[in-house]
Amino acid sequence: MCLKLINVSKKFLKYERDDSLKNSFINLFNKKRLKKEWTVLRDISFEIKEGERLGIIGKNGSGKSTLLKLIAKIYKPDSGKIFNRFNRTLAILELGAGFFPDLTGRENLRLNWAFSGLSQAELKNKFFDIAEFAGISNFIDTPLKYYSSGMSARLAFSIAAFSDPDLLILDEVLSVGDAEFKEKSLNRINELLLQGTSVIFVSHNFDDIKRICTKSIYLENGTMKFYGDTEEAIYEYEKKIAEVQINELLMEQT
Repeated sequence: MCLKLINVSKKFLKYERDDSLKNSFINLFNKKRLKKEWTVLRDISFEIKEGERLGIIGKNGSGKSTLLKLIAKIYKPDSGKIFNRFNRTLAILELGAGFFPDLTGRENLRLNWAFSGLSQAELKNKFFDIAEFAGISNFIDTPLKYYSSGMSARLAFSIAAFSDPDLLILDEVLSVGDAEFKEKSLNRINELLLQGTSVIFVSHNFDDIKRICTKSIYLENGTMKFYGDTEEAIYEYEKKIAEVQINELLMEQT
């Protein structure tokens, strides 16, 4: 089992702002108005095999979340190929995505389990463990709209973590919630790794990246600046940030 990306690129349409009310009105009828292509990711290539843990780092807007959505088949690449040979891939990309606020925690759990293509018989054996791990057993029959953001995040992570995925994709999910649950989550990820689960993990917390990931990708403006050892990837990223800060200070002094 493996995931392989070959020269993957993704573009979006970018609409520029009109400079006057008159132009805004006129351009309502101009389909070609102020529309430009914006390359979010350019020629991304890497491979992750069974049991490997890959971190993805970079500033906001560097293309991290877009890359995960391509892997999760939410977006299609404009060019390049993505080969996903993992049998069961699960992704937590956005807080609350796939949840329905008027439904209870129990109902959302069942729906999310079904959306992932998993059997209700399998859920029956794991339902108690998921609710307990998320710390919502006393609220499982309460509508989700009354949950805190932390409770929703814990439920989303618990569903994914107990579904025994072959590839688990996490986008900043550990940044929401208390320290106790974060530690539980990191321990659960380590358990999955011991079982052979592969992990792709996006985070701005470098301590978490170092703890989980052996290899990392450093993205900058949609291009892959570094792919390799996690410590080296973080070093390259921090070196770039330091260079930018020094240049800004020099500009202020001139």
